Amino acid sequence: MRCRHGLCGVLAALMLLCSVAVGAKPQEAITLGVYAYRLDTLIYERYQPLADYLSRKTGMQVKLRALSQDDMNRALAANRIDFFLTNPSHFLVVRSERSLTGALATLLKQGQGEATGSIGGVILTRSERDDINTLQDLEGKSIATPGLTYLGGYQAQALELLAAGVDIHRHNRMVYLGNHDRVIRSVLTGDTEVGFIRTGIYEELVEETPGLRGELKIINQQRLKGFPFVASTRLYPEWPLVSLPHVDSGTVRRVASALLALEPDHQAAQAAGLAGFSPPADYQSVEELTRTLRMPPYDKVPRVTWLDVLHQYRGWVVTIAVLFILLVITSLWLSRKKRQLAMEGRRLRALIGSWPQPMLMIRDGVLSDCNRAAMDLVGYPSAASLLGKSLAAFSPHSQPDGAPSLQKAENLYHRVVCGEVAESEWVFLRPDGSRVWVSMTLAPVYEREAGTPAVLCSWHDITRQQFAEEQQRLALSVFKNAREAIFITDAQGSVMDINDAYSHITGREHEEAIGNLPPMPVDEGSAIFGVASRHGVWSGEFATRRVDGRAVVLNLSLSSVVDEQGELSHFVGVFSDITRQKEIEKQLRIMAHYDALTNLPNRVLFSDRLQQSVAQARRQGYQIAVVYIDLDQFKPVNDAFGHQAGDALLVEVARRMRATLREEDTLARLGGDEFAAIVVNVPDEEQLDTLLSRLLSVIAEPAWVANHSVEVSASLGYTLYSPGDEIDGDQLLRQADQAMYQAKRQGKNRCCRFQES
Repeated sequence: MRCRHGLCGVLAALMLLCSVAVGAKPQEAITLGVYAYRLDTLIYERYQPLADYLSRKTGMQVKLRALSQDDMNRALAANRIDFFLTNPSHFLVVRSERSLTGALATLLKQGQGEATGSIGGVILTRSERDDINTLQDLEGKSIATPGLTYLGGYQAQALELLAAGVDIHRHNRMVYLGNHDRVIRSVLTGDTEVGFIRTGIYEELVEETPGLRGELKIINQQRLKGFPFVASTRLYPEWPLVSLPHVDSGTVRRVASALLALEPDHQAAQAAGLAGFSPPADYQSVEELTRTLRMPPYDKVPRVTWLDVLHQYRGWVVTIAVLFILLVITSLWLSRKKRQLAMEGRRLRALIGSWPQPMLMIRDGVLSDCNRAAMDLVGYPSAASLLGKSLAAFSPHSQPDGAPSLQKAENLYHRVVCGEVAESEWVFLRPDGSRVWVSMTLAPVYEREAGTPAVLCSWHDITRQQFAEEQQRLALSVFKNAREAIFITDAQGSVMDINDAYSHITGREHEEAIGNLPPMPVDEGSAIFGVASRHGVWSGEFATRRVDGRAVVLNLSLSSVVDEQGELSHFVGVFSDITRQKEIEKQLRIMAHYDALTNLPNRVLFSDRLQQSVAQARRQGYQIAVVYIDLDQFKPVNDAFGHQAGDALLVEVARRMRATLREEDTLARLGGDEFAAIVVNVPDEEQLDTLLSRLLSVIAEPAWVANHSVEVSASLGYTLYSPGDEIDGDQLLRQADQAMYQAKRQGKNRCCRFQES
């Protein structure tokens, strides 16, 4: 049996290496503790060969101990082990509780001929559970896991589900079983609906119990390049090997040297399913995972006092206090200014407040008063939302003419205070994000004892007018610049206007197109206008020619337009040139069904024709023969003269065979130097034998390739199908293939018929 994770072998190797520490005595022993993620007996069975290897390599006796997490914690506290191998999450907990120098090495796992230093989680359920297919389907289900401290058996899956919006602590019943084997049994027996295991366990179980693959299915399976195991989550570093502080540095170096020297093909590594060890990996990703899930050692939030906050952010505290004082002073100054302006403001407010036209008063470049009509126009609930701000404060960054709103507002204000009356179009931005266009007039208002005049501003809403003009400009721009050809006709179908794409596709200039009919199918032109008028639209594809005679294929959509009385007034057509697309589709069909070298049908088309031939033979009551052809001695020609010569030989042989067969027969290249043929309407085997003999003869004739005359022969196998036989095309081809191999065994350059015996 192969080790599921190779952890035991690693542990044994570590113990042996420890025993060879510098200056160690021959009888000195070191203890290697291994986290027992599966049954203790299985851990010892698989990792003892690695312990023996380490003993021989270091000259020290390496003792292997398979420990549960609690047992390992007690052994670490009592210094009963010298080295330990555990999962990354447990390593973080141990590192937080005692002084460790970090990982000594990281385990490399062997699987399917590839080595990996990564670990992940697998989410599985029974294959018949059609209701569990995605991560979201796991909400509310019962879940079996080895335990909370298992990185690959719980934490990786929990983070993946949390990212998908499924909090298993809140919505699921969790069952903690202690090891991965019990998790698998729990899922298979139906005690739980879902199971969490680490990567590599599934492959080991399938190898031990082949039928298990059909009983389980993987949820959220990842496609991870270079990773040899099934995974449902992202990957993290593999198990670390750690030395305890009491072990001397010489022993640590010897252990590390022996571990890094372990080759994948060594017996100890193979017994444990390992590819060896690598220098320590970066376990930062594991720390981020445990912090996110609030797992030990990051499951407690430190207490923060006010003194801690003041000490940590004293600079910010002082800054905020100063800003607060400045804010209070500013507020007091503003209050004083408001009281000074109150009396004059009341007079003007009474004047403009009741005016139906939106009106505002501007002083010193900011709004000092406004009426209800102005507030309603820009969508603000109260005057306080506008007062004290410039026009640019509730305007977009730029106006339609491209000028910045702030700069344009200042220019208008300075012109007016100098005695001018200014008019301009302006765009405001409402709180809901919509825009409103106004025609704005600004005039100076001279007041007593004021050196600078105030500015009276009135607005006239022109939003609808601007929207209509914008829509018209947009429609014209789309019409002219569209890549598809667009034309407009009158009710009789005569072209009234076209865009540039129309001329580009048809070759007809604007003057030539106006007053003529647009491109239409020759036989259906008038009928198309009738369909479009009755049903509102017609669409389809048709072939036509440009003015220069070049054939094109067009995809046309024709729509009818009615006036306000519901009467037909125009037609609007949109068409595009799909000639290139049609050519590509034709080429793709050829590539999908024909061999690129010989232009013969490929395996896909051959299978389809074989099924059709069987059906036709069954209906019309005649026999067909399926022939499997394999060239003899083709590889020596390929090796001696190169692939180009081999390809030339295949083309020549294919030409000869196609010329020998009848027109109604099918010859296909299945791949390499293998061909197959369907011979239809076979009257008797004598005529078939004659045909197959001719095939062997033409194949064996010398061929001139690469300036050399070469000869190859062929081995033919065939089988006959008669009406009434309960057999399909795939089975006929397999029988012909078996007969061909029989011809190979009998000496090649011959044909054999398939016999049931």
